[in-house]
Amino acid sequence: MKRLDILGVAGSGKTTLARISTESGKVRSQSAAAARGALRAININNSFSFKRRIMACIPCCRQPLLRNAIQAGEKNAFARFAEQHDAFLATVHESFALSGRSQYRRAEGYYHFLRTVRRIAFLEEWLEDETVLFDESLSQKVYAVMPWDRGNEAHARRYFEHMPLPTALIHLDADAAQVVRQLRERERATGKLIPGHRGLSDDELMTTTDTCLHFARIGAECLQARGCLVLSLTASEPPEQNARRVTEFIQGVAP
Repeated sequence: MKRLDILGVAGSGKTTLARISTESGKVRSQSAAAARGALRAININNSFSFKRRIMACIPCCRQPLLRNAIQAGEKNAFARFAEQHDAFLATVHESFALSGRSQYRRAEGYYHFLRTVRRIAFLEEWLEDETVLFDESLSQKVYAVMPWDRGNEAHARRYFEHMPLPTALIHLDADAAQVVRQLRERERATGKLIPGHRGLSDDELMTTTDTCLHFARIGAECLQARGCLVLSLTASEPPEQNARRVTEFIQGVAP
């Protein structure tokens, strides 16, 4: 599987960019890739009976079977991932151990990190010639595992120096003031903010956003130094224009 990570701060437009980019058909979304991987696992894996393979062709039976195949596949794939990338997981565990966050925030961050890792491990095992775009990427999970809310540059560098390399990285840079403005507009429209932004004043949110932008730049720098292809975009450009650049980039990565 060719894994394309999107890295950028919350509110910079990662999800919108991923949605428009996957509409071209040149790259699969995470959900579409998971369904395809589950079907392949059902058809190939000997643990699935002939009866279950037939049932997977029936629309009303397909979704429960796919969910079960994904859950079982993620569990087994993560065990193998942990053996191959123990140094990376040790770095992550150290960061969580040093965390000054509440137990709830620590558990929440760890849960989201593991969920992303399990999905990636599953897809890498069952998809061979697919190109998948991750907006909830392993690169993005640096924010979930930082030991303090304000973060620490040394920990960010260690994370990117040890993490399994993606095939390519799409770094969505942004202006902190623009991101804060978009976050506040979304909060007024939907009442939603990510947990780390709740209760912050505009000045505090600006500081946090600026720090997170800095970590994303560190990530792009570290991964490029390790040989990863990096496409740098700016959130101030129209999403459709950035999506066209992503499509052109993907054609170069996975012709």
